[in-house]
Amino acid sequence: MGPELIAPPIDSRRAKLAGRAAQQIIADVIELGWPVGQVLGSESELLERYGVSRAVLREAIRLVEHQHVARMRRGTGGGLVIDEPDVDAVIGPAINYLLRVDATLDEVFDTRIVLEELVAEIVAQRAGESDVAAIRQTLERESVGDVVDYRLLHVQLAASTSNPVLELFVELFSRVINFHFNDTDALPADFHREVHRAHEGLARAILTNNPGVARERMRRHLSAEADFVRRQPSTVQRLDPSEALAATATDKRGEALARQIFADILGDPPGTFIGSEATLMSQYQASRAVLREAIRILEYQQIALTRRGPGGGLFVTAPDIVALTDVIAIYLRRRGVKPRHLEELRTGLELAVVEHVAAAIGTDGHEGAEAIWGSLRAESEQGLALAFSGGEDFHSVLGRLTGNRALQLVHRVTMRLGWQFFSQFSLDNPRAHAISQPEVIDSAHRGITEALVAGDTELALMRMRAHMSATSPTAI
Repeated sequence: MGPELIAPPIDSRRAKLAGRAAQQIIADVIELGWPVGQVLGSESELLERYGVSRAVLREAIRLVEHQHVARMRRGTGGGLVIDEPDVDAVIGPAINYLLRVDATLDEVFDTRIVLEELVAEIVAQRAGESDVAAIRQTLERESVGDVVDYRLLHVQLAASTSNPVLELFVELFSRVINFHFNDTDALPADFHREVHRAHEGLARAILTNNPGVARERMRRHLSAEADFVRRQPSTVQRLDPSEALAATATDKRGEALARQIFADILGDPPGTFIGSEATLMSQYQASRAVLREAIRILEYQQIALTRRGPGGGLFVTAPDIVALTDVIAIYLRRRGVKPRHLEELRTGLELAVVEHVAAAIGTDGHEGAEAIWGSLRAESEQGLALAFSGGEDFHSVLGRLTGNRALQLVHRVTMRLGWQFFSQFSLDNPRAHAISQPEVIDSAHRGITEALVAGDTELALMRMRAHMSATSPTAI
């Protein structure tokens, strides 16, 4: 395989020293198989291994501690201990990103329906006796009013897929929807009874191993829920920062300050000056150590950037889907995500993207078509990997053209993980080499583009499905 098809290494030229060291620590933890509790090294050993100053290393350690990748243990036998990632350390940055890009409730619901249709289909295909017992127990609790969260069955079904990607995003979007609407007093008296009735019908399709019916019933159920939530006076289309950024009891001082600064600058355009170190210490009544920890978190999540020298200080930076994608990919690698998990949602996700893009091109016509043709030129001139790293490749551009920031995020994460896995097993695989040749990929992408530009959605979907089948891990 040519070098242009290998996932690119970390770009150290653009990374700050602490961020680069943190990324290398994370890469080493993944390479080791993420053995929780193992000591990665003492401070002196880490200084030698990563070739950075003590100050830079300590900032890097704070970053990996924030990610729950590793934590520093003091005393005899101490060192950097590999930790267990926490889902909240992923969901928090994801909510921050959705806030910054102004994602709407409609986008979140639309994406949730796409994912949960896949959940229903997968569980219906392989539901076993343990699933029967668990689902029946939940339905029984619903029938007697013993379930506070009416989304419990949905989380349970996502867990039954044993697919870390689906589990994470079903949980994420369920939480985000709660930020848009969480007024339980507004629920009508028969609301839970109606939800229970829909859940019973969904469960019958799943437990009789009928994936087509399960998928359709899931769509009808979630579409009805979306319509209900949209009609409520207390529902907001856009996230309320005061709700989404509320501090938690487990926040460390640096994390709490990062949340506060983020809430204060939300809505400010990129390039806005936030303040100098001295000004921010005074404004937030924070020590230099706590402020610097908060700034590192803001920088790591691509919320703010520090400029040195005269006229320097902390500035707002543009939202970066790449930074968030890496955060989520790290968590999913620890959760044991495998190529087969990506395969389970890859085709469905890409087909949903094509449908959205077809509708968008029908609206804006020339602009969307030009962007897709531009992605083909970028792949030809730069190579697939370089185009992907800059978000200029065919699939990334399609994701962006959906106009759905929540769907684009899921799409980008699956692609990022796909590149990582592809780079691991493709070097010595002749079949992978054959189907990933630029001329083969270009032909498939060009055929899909031609169908989209011609307004032939059905043909575009057919060609995308064939492209996914030809490039699946099972084909390799």
